Amino acid sequence: MSYKNIKATIDAIKAKVAAFGELTIEQKKKINYKFRLEWNFNSNSMEGNTLTIEETRSVMVGNLTVNDKPLKDVLEMQGHDQVIIEILRIGKGELRLSEKRICEIHKAIMHEDDETKKDKIGKWKQEPNMIYNHKGERYDFVSPEEVADRIHRLLDKTNAAIDAINANKKNAPHPIDVAMEFHLEYLDIHPFYDGNGRTARILTNLILISLGYNPFWINEKDRKIYYTYISDIQGYGGSKELFFEYCAGLIERSEQLVLNAIQGIDIEEEDDLHKEISMWKKQLVKKDEVFPQSNYAVAQIYQRTLKTLFTSFLSQMASFDELFTKKQITNHINSKHLKSQQLEHFDELFDDIINRSKLSKEELNELELKPIEGVHTIELKVYYSGFKNDGLNTFSTYSDLYVGFNEYSYVINDHGSNNEKNNFVKKLYSELLTEEEIKTIVKTMISKQFEKIKSSVKNQ
Repeated sequence: MSYKNIKATIDAIKAKVAAFGELTIEQKKKINYKFRLEWNFNSNSMEGNTLTIEETRSVMVGNLTVNDKPLKDVLEMQGHDQVIIEILRIGKGELRLSEKRICEIHKAIMHEDDETKKDKIGKWKQEPNMIYNHKGERYDFVSPEEVADRIHRLLDKTNAAIDAINANKKNAPHPIDVAMEFHLEYLDIHPFYDGNGRTARILTNLILISLGYNPFWINEKDRKIYYTYISDIQGYGGSKELFFEYCAGLIERSEQLVLNAIQGIDIEEEDDLHKEISMWKKQLVKKDEVFPQSNYAVAQIYQRTLKTLFTSFLSQMASFDELFTKKQITNHINSKHLKSQQLEHFDELFDDIINRSKLSKEELNELELKPIEGVHTIELKVYYSGFKNDGLNTFSTYSDLYVGFNEYSYVINDHGSNNEKNNFVKKLYSELLTEEEIKTIVKTMISKQFEKIKSSVKNQ
């Protein structure tokens, strides 16, 4: 499809979106989050940022302690996200590009530990910069001495075009033309020592958004196309039309995404094979994480994750206490029935196992401690009796949370069944329960207990 036709398609999609009226708050949140995530991850990774898309997501929610990744990458991603949030917040409206605004954006997205580099942030370059293109040939960008004048002329031209569009002048250019022309010329100037690609994409999207269009990003599989078009234009007088056509296709994708969201089509998981493969490989690598069952492994799992699950379960179960005259909690270890107030027997057993692991063989022999049998199952049971609120129907009920320890994994369910379909989770001994898994398990247990109580109450 030609560049002209893609622009027509984009405007047709925009008309469909406009026909739906004002987006809901939930739709806006979902769309903006998708734009932020893709724009943050893709634009930064193009410039060498090592954060994965999941780590990018983590930084976006305020986590600045991404393990084993440079602080520079984390801080630059955070700064980039803050700039995007502000641009998306402003949305369509009056826009005046200025040198001050460009420099402020550069300051926001760059981070340097080196003092000499730190001083260059937000200032026009003082040394020449260049690149080796896809053919391995050198291309020199605009010299430092020319930057101020070239930027000034670029801003005058771009702002004049934006003014003509906002004034609905007869010969006003199409907004996408303005954004793309700016993108190419800004990249040719390359005004900063570093961060030029990121600022180019931010400013181009700023122009698009202010004129009522949605931002675009370049996926990993498309980057070679993007860079090839640009270097052909810069070094060999290549066709701008092909580059504009390519970028317009990316803008069309964003516009269609908005329409999909309005129509209830899922936009969370884009069909991106490269991203799927990358995430699959990341999940596949589990070096040194498979080890066999032992009392020590069981004790570690209990103290690090199961105790949190059990504590949450008991806390939520307490909502039924006032309905019954009696309540009994039992800790079952290898099916042995041990009465308890809370988790005393579990705590005592697993503390003993951990403490013994810290002793030498000589110390163990001197203490003459009784051997601890292998732990294969534990079960936490809450038993209620004497329902108070149904006359003579003083029924009893119980709920039990079961954990089985297999050769290389542990399973959790609510009755000790060997049927894997009934398991809440099955995990290696190196894997802890997530916060979401704990919430889901407890909610399921409480819901089942509630249904049992309701079904036991006689109909009046």
